[in-house]
Amino acid sequence: MAYRAVSLAGGTYQHRDLGLTAQRTINFRPQLQEAGNEKSPYILESFYGLKSFVSGEGLNRGIFSYQSVLYHLSGTTLSSINSSGMRTTIGTIPGDSRAVFAGLSTSIIIVADGVAYTWDGTTFTTGSDVDFETPQTVAVINSQAVYDGDDGRFGISDVGAPLTINALNYATAESKGDALVRPYTFNTVVYMFGASTTEQWWNSGAGNPPMARIEGGLIEIGLGARHAVANDDDGVYMFGDDDQVYYIQGAVITPLLPKVLVREIAGFSTTDDAVGWTMQLDGQWFFVLKFPTGDKTYIYPKGGQWFELSSGVVEGAYNGDSYAFAYGKHFVANETGDIFELDLDTYTENGEVIRRVRTLSPIHSGLFGRPGKELEINSFRLIGKTGTGTLSGQGENPEVILQYSQDGENFGTEITGYVGKMGVLTTIDFDIGESFESWTFRIISSDPVYSSWHSAAVEVNIGI
Repeated sequence: MAYRAVSLAGGTYQHRDLGLTAQRTINFRPQLQEAGNEKSPYILESFYGLKSFVSGEGLNRGIFSYQSVLYHLSGTTLSSINSSGMRTTIGTIPGDSRAVFAGLSTSIIIVADGVAYTWDGTTFTTGSDVDFETPQTVAVINSQAVYDGDDGRFGISDVGAPLTINALNYATAESKGDALVRPYTFNTVVYMFGASTTEQWWNSGAGNPPMARIEGGLIEIGLGARHAVANDDDGVYMFGDDDQVYYIQGAVITPLLPKVLVREIAGFSTTDDAVGWTMQLDGQWFFVLKFPTGDKTYIYPKGGQWFELSSGVVEGAYNGDSYAFAYGKHFVANETGDIFELDLDTYTENGEVIRRVRTLSPIHSGLFGRPGKELEINSFRLIGKTGTGTLSGQGENPEVILQYSQDGENFGTEITGYVGKMGVLTTIDFDIGESFESWTFRIISSDPVYSSWHSAAVEVNIGI
């Protein structure tokens, strides 16, 4: 027998026919290396852990960073949080729906449950203009706030006065006449996301309202969830009404989800509760898309492959519920309002186990030029960083578990390998000694140590 290299890294791409491919990547980051002469061009690396920053005061309704200050709506309490994690109460916002934040000049605007509020660092004000309708979202362009209103309309505030609105400054994005879900600004464009279409508008400065449609700016896709839109430096990510994720960059609209994930999402009983955000970690942009009812969280590294984030040990949705960057740190709030710092050198979620899983693409004799033949695999070798054990306690001699299946669905007995105590380099071989026509391998780790898996190989004999 001889060792043959097999594909290790990759994203989540689980077909309904699991024998075709059952690939899943959970809490491992599939990472393409950049130099071009690395030991392996594509690796799996442990994703960021979470360490506690500050406790919540109730249901998380959103976090927001503006002008170097972190804000949080937890329960009905709006507060600012300093770099040491100390809360200062600002005011009370009734209700329990997720809020939308925006910054305008020296103020922040908060919209929740049909009411707009502002905080200018001194005064907390509740919108009371009689011409206000019942906004659920807000965007800002050229020192004016843009709100969704009643009956599919949008309204725009007076310049520099986000809580003052003229009754004449309402209009309808009506190329197709569908309901307005959310206005969203990026650069100089206001995207009027409807239920089945999206229109692009600009702030013309003339007329009532001082807005005009961009010629040719109609997109035949609507927003599938009010809170599932975000942007990076170059464009806008949106979860569409067709269960696809799109990236909008100027006039170019690119679908991002592979069809197998679109099909999976379409099977959720509810998708309009989806939440999306972007974050830039170590110079790379990520778009996170969480489905609370569907109990799944997907994450897209820009230019890479989708993988999954999960909390606990049952492969459910990620505990993170919203995101903000402040004080040079990346923060996520969970559903109960606690805030955590994303940290590359933390390998738990505030002390709780992170279960990392990679189910590989199938291995079959066709890969070795002998289609239809059985493969006898004597050993599976996992290649990567070893000797990563902790000084003591869990992870002192970290384990990695291997399972295998011939149909991609029913996995057998767990085989344990050891990554090595601190500084002790080792070879990780799993003894197997069985023959199948097709093999699907799965690796699992949950010890609180750094993981970096470069490649894999099997000691194989191909049947006659």
